[in-house]
Parts: sequence; structure tokens; C-alpha cells
Amino acid sequence: MPVRNKLRGSYWIVCLGLMGVLGVPLAAAQQTVTMDVLLIHASDRPAALDTRLDRVEFRLRRIFGFEHYGFLQQERTLLTLPTQTRVRLVTGHVVQLRAERLNGRIRAHIEWYQDQERLVATTITQRRGVPAILGGPPHDEGNLILVLEFE
Repeated sequence: MPVRNKLRGSYWIVCLGLMGVLGVPLAAAQQTVTMDVLLIHASDRPAALDTRLDRVEFRLRRIFGFEHYGFLQQERTLLTLPTQTRVRLVTGHVVQLRAERLNGRIRAHIEWYQDQERLVATTITQRRGVPAILGGPPHDEGNLILVLEFE
């Protein structure tokens, strides 16, 4: 009988040890990042330059070819990866996001809604500091654009 109790005690020590070893990578896998979401209006109507778009305007021009880009809204959110979140924007726009860390990058599944209508659904894999640019629906003689950046 005493031998069985020693084995049973050793079994629990080994299990607790494995849980501790396996728990370390799970805790290390969590990462805190800041996510910026910008909503932009692109059009060919004359408008003043907006310095808030300096970091992305050259990319917008190259991708979309509009003459003017106007800042509509920016939301900054602190995320602990892996996560799932929702960001509410003006005029019924909502961005739903599921994000995780993957090989030093961030993989995010993004769904962009206006009211209940899904406008965009995509998955991106981004490095920190590199903006992801998503073209959206027509709006006020132009188009809406969504920019997401993880820092």
C-alpha cells in the first residue's frame, strides 16, 4: 500500500510540473499591442490636405488614385493577443476583429459592417507598424477607406 501512495503522489507532482511548463508558453504567447483604426473618405473633389493622414496618404494615392483623402475618424484600442473585439465608427460603421500573434506577425480576421450589412470580410497578416488598407463602399461622391495599424 505505501508504494502505491508514493506513486500516486509522484504522479500529481509530474502533472503539476507539466502544467507549469505548458502554462509558460501560453502566458508568453499573450502580447499587448495598440491598434489604430482610421476611417477615411477618398474623392476627387478639392479638399485641404490633412496632416493626420501623412503616414498613409502616399499609399492611398498609389492604391486608389483619388485626388483627395479626408480624415473622418480614428479609434485607438489596446489589445491583448489573442483577442476578439469590436470598434464602433461614425454613421453605423463597425469593425469586428479576431487577432492573434503568428510567427512574429499579427494575423487578424476583419469584418467591416455598416449597420447590419457586411461590407468587407478578410484575413490579413501584418507586421507591427505596417498599415493594412481596405477599400470600402461608395460614399458622398467618393469611397470610404479603412486603415488598420498595429503598434
